[in-house]
Amino acid sequence: MGATQIIQTGATPIIRLRNIEGNLTLSGWDRPELQARVRGDGDALVIVQHDGAIDIECAEDLWLQAPVQATIAIGDVEGNAAISLILNGVTIDAIEGNAVVNSVNAVAARQIEGNFTARLIAGDLRVETIEGNAQIAKVGGDIQLGLVEGNLVLDETGGNIEATAEGNVKAQATLAPGQQCTIRAEGGITCEVPREAGGVFALKAEGHIRVRDLGEERSVRNGVLNFERAPTHARLTLEAEGNILLRGAQPRDFDATEFAGALDEEMALRSVEITQQITAQIEAQVNELSRQIDDKLARIGTNEELASSIQEKVQSAMRRAEEKLADALRKVEQRAQEAESRRRKSPGWVTPPAPPLPPGAPKPPAPPKPKRALATDEERMMILRMVEQGKLSVEQAEKLLSALNGGKAER
Repeated sequence: MGATQIIQTGATPIIRLRNIEGNLTLSGWDRPELQARVRGDGDALVIVQHDGAIDIECAEDLWLQAPVQATIAIGDVEGNAAISLILNGVTIDAIEGNAVVNSVNAVAARQIEGNFTARLIAGDLRVETIEGNAQIAKVGGDIQLGLVEGNLVLDETGGNIEATAEGNVKAQATLAPGQQCTIRAEGGITCEVPREAGGVFALKAEGHIRVRDLGEERSVRNGVLNFERAPTHARLTLEAEGNILLRGAQPRDFDATEFAGALDEEMALRSVEITQQITAQIEAQVNELSRQIDDKLARIGTNEELASSIQEKVQSAMRRAEEKLADALRKVEQRAQEAESRRRKSPGWVTPPAPPLPPGAPKPPAPPKPKRALATDEERMMILRMVEQGKLSVEQAEKLLSALNGGKAER
């Protein structure tokens, strides 16, 4: 089972996660409300609105969906954390497990005690301490990593880089005009830059320094290697206690539109997942409610004219719901196709093996036919609601359901 809380927040709430004693899964969605879910009966979850913000504490695992434009502040997470689709900044004090951040505007974190993975960060990425390994790709802003105690991988970065690692480092730098990159490692460093890149290069290592496919080949043992290539508008500094390999490669242009394409694609996939979740929740709630009221509806009926009117209203409501769902799914499919088209047009694109498509959202039930043997759950619920609101008497309701079930009205 599990417990769920839904709170109306508006489009741009401030959400503060004070203390999460289990794992945290946080994702953005395009609804102006917060949905929090836990495994137990809900006693472990505390949500308080205070000073224009929403404060959350949880004594177990927490699944959280928030508006994509929410501002997120995370205190302490005692387990792992996965954060995605937040188009504002995310600040983190401490995550005691592993952390995965995907499709977020900007990230500022004090401490990650496990491994750290970040991808598609549109703004700056700053982390003081990562006690495990770190893998970072597609960052549009500056990267500042105070200390990575394991190995570090940096790929497709567009801003300045300042990083220190106790392990080995594998990095790719664009060396765009004005870009400043400083990488230090207690292990070795392998760094790749565009083959025609210019800049000021300062390399220092206790091991072997080699420069390949970047003009003339250079090699130094246990020392310093400095050189320049025009234009000198960027700077790359590498310092290692092990070996350094700096090599040129075919340029990979840093294209900001790739962020939008990837975000659109992920939003489309998330929309399908959310649609499936909502559909399942609605079906479960309808089934449970139907079981609770079956006894109350066993003998309801009325005349055929009123029954026909009720049927028409039910059919109309279901048709509208079906049209809205179909329209939403068309938009999801269109966003996914546009993202795929942009990716195919990007330079260097190679056709990958086709991944399995996510399961489609279940189709809504077909509208009921005007004549059938038994009344549907929707009709029963509508009749019960009319009785509770005083629009029908119990006697009229009994006759109505009798007519819907194929019986004749009493004269």
